Amino acid sequence: MLTTWRGLAALAFLVPVAALSGFAVVMACKIVKRGPKDYRRAELTDDGRRVRIDLDDYTRAQGDFGVFDPVADRYTRVGEVTLIDEDRKYVERRIHPPDSAPASLGPLVDWTPDVFFEPSAVAGGFEEVHIPTDYGAAPAWLFHGQTPDTWVIHIHGSWTDRSIMFRDVHAFSPLGFTSLVPSFRSDLEVSPPQAVSSHLGQTEWRDVESAVAYAVSHGAQRIVLSGWSMGGTIALLTAECSAYRDRIVGIVLVGPVTSWRKTITAGAARAGLPAVGAGLVMSLLQAPPFARMIGLEEPINFDALEWVDVPNRVAVPTLVLHSSADQEVPWEISAAFQRANPDTVTLISLPEAHHTQEWNASPPTFTNELTSWISKTILA
Repeated sequence: MLTTWRGLAALAFLVPVAALSGFAVVMACKIVKRGPKDYRRAELTDDGRRVRIDLDDYTRAQGDFGVFDPVADRYTRVGEVTLIDEDRKYVERRIHPPDSAPASLGPLVDWTPDVFFEPSAVAGGFEEVHIPTDYGAAPAWLFHGQTPDTWVIHIHGSWTDRSIMFRDVHAFSPLGFTSLVPSFRSDLEVSPPQAVSSHLGQTEWRDVESAVAYAVSHGAQRIVLSGWSMGGTIALLTAECSAYRDRIVGIVLVGPVTSWRKTITAGAARAGLPAVGAGLVMSLLQAPPFARMIGLEEPINFDALEWVDVPNRVAVPTLVLHSSADQEVPWEISAAFQRANPDTVTLISLPEAHHTQEWNASPPTFTNELTSWISKTILA
């Protein structure tokens, strides 16, 4: 979403105000449509132990990350920043672990916050399962824990896929819970293909409800919903609407979208677009003819996706882990969300990180805050 606003901001000043509606159409499509990969130039250094990659705010960030080489179909994990060349606009990062270096790399790679790449790297006791949904069987990973009656449903955000939640499974692993990582209707791996557009969580929660039903049918007595970014929207909707609400004992949210109105408005403002532009975008997404035109099954109901301006809407104990440096979903939205739900929501600020990269910045801090809250709030 951040790239969407940046890419259009400069153009907004080159057209008269009357043309703003045209930009609103483009931006509305960008919000709900899957965009192209944002590839960066990369290569191995001469010693083969480091990756040299285009310098930007994401590749210079501290922590562990991954690069995906589409030619070799291979991921490589990178960690410590060893050199930043501001003049030639590249950064060098150490490959971690050193013996995992590929024979070659690039020239183009995809930068990703995922560092595990496959389920076996997170935990040995897992299996691929298929969850019955309205449209067929949705693939999911099931990680068997020491506590088979307490399950965590890990919910990814828009235009990512379920593997991005391996970090979340890793963070929960000290608790010994069973983990289920489902896919949902806008994911590419769902077969036959379903939604061609993201519904911002409004319809996707129904597939997570199917995952909850699967967990209950396999022995889950207590369920924790853990959602990142748009997955937070989905988790909140599921906790409210699920037929198994009595089993949902906690919610964990990471960089969550708790108000799509405020998130879209903040993105427009950050890009230097007039406030009326954000309003036009949302008006379009709410209009049935436009919704059908861009592949939405139903118009977006922004009232249903609003937890900031509705006091005390959250009934389940909820933890929010969020970096104050998040520019895509600003920290201030989570702060307002907590103020609107003071009895149920705990908000914890984590070290500086980009959107949903709080774990990458400091895995121990992330895991400690998460497990401490679960132990005090749910297990106690």
